[in-house]
Amino acid sequence: MIRKICLALAIIALAINVKAEGYAVNVQGNKQTGMGHVGTALNFDASSMQWNPGALATLDQKYSFSVGGFATIIKTEFTGAMGKEETDNPTGTPFYLYGSMKVNDKLAIGLGVYTPFGNTVDFGKTWSGKYLIQDISLKAIYIQPTVSYQLADWISVGAGLNIVYGNVELNRALPLASLGAPDGEVEISGSKIQYGYNLGIFLQPTEKLNIGLSYRSQVDVELKYADGDVDFTVIDPVSPLFPDGNVAATLPLPASFNIGLAYQIDERWLVSADVNFVQWDVYKSLDFDFETNTTTMVSTPGGPVEVPVLVDSKSTRNWSNSTTYRIGAQYSANEKLDIRAGFYYDGTPTNKKFYTPETPGSNKIGISAGLSYMLTDKLSVDVSLLYIKGEKTTAYDTNNNLNPDTNGTPVYFGGEYENTGFLPGIGVSYNF
Repeated sequence: MIRKICLALAIIALAINVKAEGYAVNVQGNKQTGMGHVGTALNFDASSMQWNPGALATLDQKYSFSVGGFATIIKTEFTGAMGKEETDNPTGTPFYLYGSMKVNDKLAIGLGVYTPFGNTVDFGKTWSGKYLIQDISLKAIYIQPTVSYQLADWISVGAGLNIVYGNVELNRALPLASLGAPDGEVEISGSKIQYGYNLGIFLQPTEKLNIGLSYRSQVDVELKYADGDVDFTVIDPVSPLFPDGNVAATLPLPASFNIGLAYQIDERWLVSADVNFVQWDVYKSLDFDFETNTTTMVSTPGGPVEVPVLVDSKSTRNWSNSTTYRIGAQYSANEKLDIRAGFYYDGTPTNKKFYTPETPGSNKIGISAGLSYMLTDKLSVDVSLLYIKGEKTTAYDTNNNLNPDTNGTPVYFGGEYENTGFLPGIGVSYNF
């Protein structure tokens, strides 16, 4: 029973991984989002450093700046034994800020700050899955210093250091009926600074064709006792069994490899496509170690027996590698106006046998549109709109036996999940 509070801590690690599929919000630039979030083979402005650090050295302007933000309106519907239930999420506000400078004709440096996460997911205090999650608030800030060098007219390379600060706060109900007490509550919170790297190669074999390759490293997130806190709200006499304290966990965040092509058909039309490969098969299980474990004595016909209450746990995940396919186009209507549209298909890595509402992943499609308008010859306003639709997924978590029936047969929590999202965005770009 109590072991299941450990499962929620998966979000602490997932929240600071830019490639997480569940509630990741991959909107780090309005121009790229308008084209289906392609970008590996594009060199619009300083924002290119997030998709491909090698593109930075190919910018024509000496200085480039891009800043903007989005509103995330995301909802999950769940249909289970109690009928249809849905989240009531506040609107998230991820943002981005990029700046770059050409040191000389071949060398460029830049700095990016962006927030691929920043939402609150709220299922409510009394929904049917309250013992797994009630609400969760995610915050993550990526800081990426970047350097890029043009080896020749047709090839440039780049590298970025990812400095990531992530914070999570999660609440859930605690079932205590077996201990003769009413439900309690537990708040799990944690923060972590982690480091990784982002490498890129940008090729321009012809004047019209760009080819991009980028690689984002795997990072093993290791939460020490000092990084994760557990706070319980329970009544006496069971409160000594649930001491506030700390928890440790380790989770591998997978590497990703990205390939992109961009082709300038003529002076008006630009098309681009990306394929993203994510090595999620390294995510085998979640293992959690409470700093303080507790037990209680239970009377049996053979005498008192010591029974564990708050114990360490291991939970199977067995995710699979995933692939995302993206395509987008830009039409330059005139010298001031660029119009964009895009589409992507995002395959989920989740395993339907070990499926939890903290990260209700599914195969998704994304449809986007956007435009940029030049206010001056150096300053543009960039807007985009992204619609996300996840396919209906019926899945259960066989790690958990929440409500055994009268015959002792396991009854696992699960049902049908469906995700939808609208993400409008606006920003400005300044190049000179």
